[in-house]
Amino acid sequence: MIGGLVGVLLGILASSWCSALEKSIFVPMSLTFVAIGLLICLGYLYWLRRITIYPDGIETRSVLLPFKRRFYFFTEFDYLETSQIRGGEVMRLIRGGHRVVSIASSLYSNYEELCEAIKVKQKEKFRARDNEEVVSEFRKSYLYGGLGFGLVGFFFPLGCILGTGSGEMTIGQVTFSLFSILFMGGIALAFLYSFQRISVWQGQIEVSRLLWPFKTKHYKISDFDGCFYVTIINEGGQLGEQTEEARWLVKNKKVILNIQERLYKNYEALKYATQTNYLGKLELTPFQAMKYGLGKTVKL
Repeated sequence: MIGGLVGVLLGILASSWCSALEKSIFVPMSLTFVAIGLLICLGYLYWLRRITIYPDGIETRSVLLPFKRRFYFFTEFDYLETSQIRGGEVMRLIRGGHRVVSIASSLYSNYEELCEAIKVKQKEKFRARDNEEVVSEFRKSYLYGGLGFGLVGFFFPLGCILGTGSGEMTIGQVTFSLFSILFMGGIALAFLYSFQRISVWQGQIEVSRLLWPFKTKHYKISDFDGCFYVTIINEGGQLGEQTEEARWLVKNKKVILNIQERLYKNYEALKYATQTNYLGKLELTPFQAMKYGLGKTVKL
């Protein structure tokens, strides 16, 4: 939400700046920043849920689309898990290895009452059949968000043309259009590149990129030196500190396979299926994690 409001503010500032330089790029430049900010705000409101607890289950409803609701019986969930963060606590309800419902104390003022009303057993050791194949399942909200961000950058030149009214583009418009495509498109591609299709079966791992599914890499669990348990810490401002988990399978102190909680709905199942030698725990910022992902040597 805060990021979206900042985007809208940048759009207003860009409007003043562009009008001072060249009026022909006033409309497309300002509308682009405002559109990005509004998309972030709407995405956050769509993700945020109103939660109602009933004697036999829980109902979630989107703040942005209140008619979009979902009811779960308590018996549908396998267990619940809680984790501590600096900003408070997060409780997650798990079903089939998927984190279906998340409730954070930083978002809900009656967090304690919600926890007491939810009748689901606490987390036990994750169980799965040894001969069961586990295939990664993407979180669609992150996937569609990356695609949407890329489309905004791609259609920026169209906004420039419409802003002129004549269909002729000036040098300034061409420059800003190319900058938009390269910058925003580059960010979107880098984000989507992190999505990997992972299939694990009887100690065999197959990995392919979402953006390049034609090339598949094959590994064995025994090929890796071990696994790091990673906690990535995001300073969330008024929303408090946000954390996410990851499992890094490492060989020769390099990250070969990065399994991220925020990308996969069945993160718990993937984590269980890729168990190997434990190498230690790491607490990192997103920037530090990115450097390791680009090939930096992993050290405790």
